[in-house]
Amino acid sequence: MRLEMGSFKIKHIQFSSKTCLNNGVLEINREELAAALLEDKTFSEAGIEIVVPGEKTRIVHVIDAVEPRFKEGDTLPYAGVDSSVGQLGRGTTYRMEGVAVLTSCQFPLTRHGGLNIVRDSVLDMVGPAGPLTPFSSLINVVCSLKLRPGMDEDQYEQSVRTAGIRAARYLGQVLKGQVPDSMTSYSLEGAKAGLPNVAYLYQVHSVGLNLSSFLYNLRFDNLLPVIVHPNEILDGAVVDGNWSHPNVKTPTWFHTNNPLIRELYQRHGKSLNFVGVVFFRGRFEEMEGKKRCAQRVAASAQLLKADGVVASWEGDGNAFMETMLSLKACEKRGIKTAIMTFEHGGAEGVDEPLFYSEPEVDAIISLGSWDPPITLPPVDRVVGGDTLRIRPEQGGIDLPAKDEIKLVDRLEVFTAANEFGFSKLSCEEF
Repeated sequence: MRLEMGSFKIKHIQFSSKTCLNNGVLEINREELAAALLEDKTFSEAGIEIVVPGEKTRIVHVIDAVEPRFKEGDTLPYAGVDSSVGQLGRGTTYRMEGVAVLTSCQFPLTRHGGLNIVRDSVLDMVGPAGPLTPFSSLINVVCSLKLRPGMDEDQYEQSVRTAGIRAARYLGQVLKGQVPDSMTSYSLEGAKAGLPNVAYLYQVHSVGLNLSSFLYNLRFDNLLPVIVHPNEILDGAVVDGNWSHPNVKTPTWFHTNNPLIRELYQRHGKSLNFVGVVFFRGRFEEMEGKKRCAQRVAASAQLLKADGVVASWEGDGNAFMETMLSLKACEKRGIKTAIMTFEHGGAEGVDEPLFYSEPEVDAIISLGSWDPPITLPPVDRVVGGDTLRIRPEQGGIDLPAKDEIKLVDRLEVFTAANEFGFSKLSCEEF
């Protein structure tokens, strides 16, 4: 399976009477895009705004981030979401480099507790939170959506998730027939004898409404691990549906720009042979479920004839157990392991860094902590709403979005503790 990915570098975005791309400048008919989103009667309003790097701007109620794309042939980008299911990971796909479509929507607080409660989120383009997320370095097309009252949570979730995909496809249409700035080919061909075989263990959070991941638009909640071609992930087969943990979520843009997959491809046939992806969920409710998952992950890695695996994960709490147990099971089968993860450590960074650990798993790369408090300074502009809602488990506390915001940790800061190393965090030894 071979995927040709063409990239268009977007220099500037502006509103215009016609949606088109000219010499790296993306022009958007905002009324037309808003009208396309309002075809879904779940929404009462849809506004479109442009936010650029360096702006003293705050975006609130951020739900997902999606990359604008166009795919040649009959299969649409992000196939399965509001479209027929088609085979992704092959053929030619075009993408906008340096752009993200952000969906912004505040869900009604219909319940005040539980794991799957929708939490509000905030994304600052500058200030102390800016370096924590890659989206502060991108040009963001923000789709601000308002929900009609009285509908059920399932309808809200589906409509908001689909809106980002629709907007990304709408913008991606301008790439049709144009010549990209660069082309990259992805294929697992070219493996060389004598190099170690390396698989990627890709764990996602998927435990129900508002806290799920979708593979070809199938909720991944109760599925056992599956072997997936890495091209399918880069081509949009995995779409995010996690509205509950903004700081550790994997937005759709992360899936399609997964840096571990890209790095493994760069090393393929040179220092290692990339043999595929084992895709699985975390946070089974009972220990036997976790052990079952771990054994199937290790068996899948063995089926791929992996000598080693690298792992990432999504979520918090006991979702980490499946990943650790999977790595332990791999080690017991003679497969070497390494994992990237955020750590806790408490406000001062001196507490226990990991929720759970196994002695066999000792190659761990830290991506920073989500626990330290953070103060977001006042901004000149707010997009998406006027308030930020914190502490939904207490009924919700609304803070003025434009003012200084003091947070006890980074839970509401969009992708602030992502497990892929997208942030600009670093550490010094002294």
